[in-house]
Amino acid sequence: MLDSPKRDKPGLLERAKVWPQYALPQHSLTALANRISNSRQSWLAQPLIRNFSRLYGVNVEESARPLDEFESFDQFFTRALKPGSRDFPSDPSTMASPCDGTLSQLGNIEQGQIVQAKGHDFSTAELIGDADMAEAFKGGRFATIYLAPYDYHRVHMPFTGMLSHEIRIPGKLFSVSDSASRIIPGLYARNERMVALFDTEFGPLAVVMVAAMLVAGIETAWAPDDPLRPGRKVQIKPIESKPKLERGDELGRFHWGSTVVLLTGQDFARWRTELQPGQRMRLGQAITT
Repeated sequence: MLDSPKRDKPGLLERAKVWPQYALPQHSLTALANRISNSRQSWLAQPLIRNFSRLYGVNVEESARPLDEFESFDQFFTRALKPGSRDFPSDPSTMASPCDGTLSQLGNIEQGQIVQAKGHDFSTAELIGDADMAEAFKGGRFATIYLAPYDYHRVHMPFTGMLSHEIRIPGKLFSVSDSASRIIPGLYARNERMVALFDTEFGPLAVVMVAAMLVAGIETAWAPDDPLRPGRKVQIKPIESKPKLERGDELGRFHWGSTVVLLTGQDFARWRTELQPGQRMRLGQAITT
């Protein structure tokens, strides 16, 4: 497993900044954020968009639409990129990064466990929500990519595959910041998430979109009209038509932002050796050898 040399044991001050999240009304705050971000009152939406862009240094030049054309903050946050903004590898057998973001962790799935941060692991079964389905990733690999507020928040197919299942899992809404990932045990397996399982020429592939504090929903490309949030129970939906999604196709989008976890079977190519935790990633960047 690879771990960032900069990530020392969290100190008391860092822990003190994360602990209040346990007491916060996470779902109520997220519902409020959803209402605000979807407001089409220009006196609210446009100042939010422009101040957010300045505060977080959003690259607005890449947006397919100018800022003043967005009717709500959510439209801006889930914005499309201009055509040609990202390139994918010429070799179709190479896996690509599914999103912009920062690589948090990557490595091998050992004894069904995934590294969250130093001292914190969780199991593939916990992440996916089904122990039998998790068996397909035994001996495989994982990669976790964190999407910051300034990142592009649509997620694309890292590799061509046929969609077999969508799993919606209810849970907490902790922040998924670097500090939170180093302090909150099993963070990604505790938060709300959407798991998309694919069959590919090299075996199973999972793309897990993890929600977080103020994330108002996860939308999928194959069912954009479905609810953006899970219900009270784990929902495993077999996809009978098994649509084929090509590498680079849009898979889904975060209404606000969070984290993507990739899982591969053991027959996939290995991660590129130059990839390291803490590294910035771009949608379409080659990630396998």
